[in-house]
Amino acid sequence: MFSLKDSLKIEIGALQPIDFVHELKIVSTWQRFTDTCTITLPRKIRVLQAGAVKDLPDLLSVGDAVNISYGYDGVIRPEFSGFISAIKPGTPFQIECEDQMWQLKRKPLSKAWRAVTLRQLLQYVLDENGLSYPIQELGELALGKYTITKATGAQVFDSLKTQFGIRCFFRGGVLVAGNPYPAAGKAVEHRYGFTQNIISSDLTYTLADDVAIRFHGISHLKGGKKIEIDEGGSTKTGKVKGETGQVVNAFSKGVPAGEIRTINAVGLTETELRAYVKAEAARLRFDGYRGGFTTFGNPPAEHGDVAVLSDPDYPERAGAYSIDEVVKTFGVGGSRRQIKLGPKAAL
Repeated sequence: MFSLKDSLKIEIGALQPIDFVHELKIVSTWQRFTDTCTITLPRKIRVLQAGAVKDLPDLLSVGDAVNISYGYDGVIRPEFSGFISAIKPGTPFQIECEDQMWQLKRKPLSKAWRAVTLRQLLQYVLDENGLSYPIQELGELALGKYTITKATGAQVFDSLKTQFGIRCFFRGGVLVAGNPYPAAGKAVEHRYGFTQNIISSDLTYTLADDVAIRFHGISHLKGGKKIEIDEGGSTKTGKVKGETGQVVNAFSKGVPAGEIRTINAVGLTETELRAYVKAEAARLRFDGYRGGFTTFGNPPAEHGDVAVLSDPDYPERAGAYSIDEVVKTFGVGGSRRQIKLGPKAAL
């Protein structure tokens, strides 16, 4: 059991804060709907509650609010906020938690719109669940005709990802829909060095010419129509089901064969989609590091932040990368962060 009264605070429901733990593991990424946290404790834990000493497992319930803060030398910061999603008795005793998305997995919704915007849809999902989180989305996107049939809010978000490529997730208590990366110059930056604070890594340095990815862009329009642009070939227009369009013109030549990656957008014209796909292709096909690394608990990096890497042996490889995922651990093994890199970041 790991106890640091000035470096850890686990708040669960109305219980007194807990300042001991065997291990915390928090998985935080925009690539999934839900951030998760696993609290691992010894089985026999007794706490003082309402003037009586009771077994901790007997005082917990699925749905209890959870807030976790930890740090170094008495300086702690919030690291996770959410709700208990499962209680696993046994040795050791584990408490599984999910972030605010847990609240949107409970209630089935049904509604039809002749025309709805993304913000209106998101606001409806929150309102129907009695929630009032801020919403951050890219522009006023018109989704057109839209129907929800006995689907939870999380299932609605899954549908948005499938139909339009729109990803929804919570970050810092804000419901984010759209681009997971902050605009250039607005992301928090953290500096890492191979001889300084990178403990271990599976990073590989790859040249852009060796990245075998071909990009396919889709702009979803009103009435179920879409425009499709293939980086290596042509542009099409037509219905989402039963393609009726024709080739408009060529996009580019000399694109390497390999994995096809789809880039979704909503409401873009052919010219706008073409420019958007070109920009995304240039951002994702780059000379630089791919993979991840393990570092200490500080700096307190989060997904959406930027990791600035340097290597004294290869100074020409220095670069900045968006962070796609952070796995945080805290406990008997100390405090660590496993960072998964995304595309290069514009500073």
